Amino acid sequence: MTTASEINIPVGTRALIMSKLYYGVLSKSLESLDIDRYFSILYFLNENNGCTQQCICNHLAIDKTAMVKVIDSLIAAGYIEKKINPADRREHFVFLTKKGSKHTFKIVDSFRMIDAEIFNDVSKQDQDTFGRVLCKLCSNLKQLPGDDLFFNYKKTGKSMKKPENLKK
Repeated sequence: MTTASEINIPVGTRALIMSKLYYGVLSKSLESLDIDRYFSILYFLNENNGCTQQCICNHLAIDKTAMVKVIDSLIAAGYIEKKINPADRREHFVFLTKKGSKHTFKIVDSFRMIDAEIFNDVSKQDQDTFGRVLCKLCSNLKQLPGDDLFFNYKKTGKSMKKPENLKK
């Protein structure tokens, strides 16, 4: 019998599986927060507080239409606020609120702890190589023709498992 690492699976499928596993662990580690999604956006704002909505879209590959809903949700939850650029009223700057900064500290810490765990037995050199290869793969994909896919950022949910007595 072959192991999972020996099975020939396309890189996109492997990335999807890894993302699902990673965000499952992240959601579990942050379940005490009153937010259950958009962790990456708050993490990004931690390092880029006061950037524009467009900057977030560009760096996190989020559709502009979806970003409006994300921003509205994070404003309603009290994590961020947006301010109009006085030089260009069509542009908005996005800032973490006091609540957002407090909770983002936990989010950043969770990302760092998970990264440390998953890279636990991976050399620093291999970690650096992995990062460079991921960036190169993304760059190469951007050069290929493709559709703009819209990802619906729905509430993160736990899967429902069948009770033991129904598994037959």
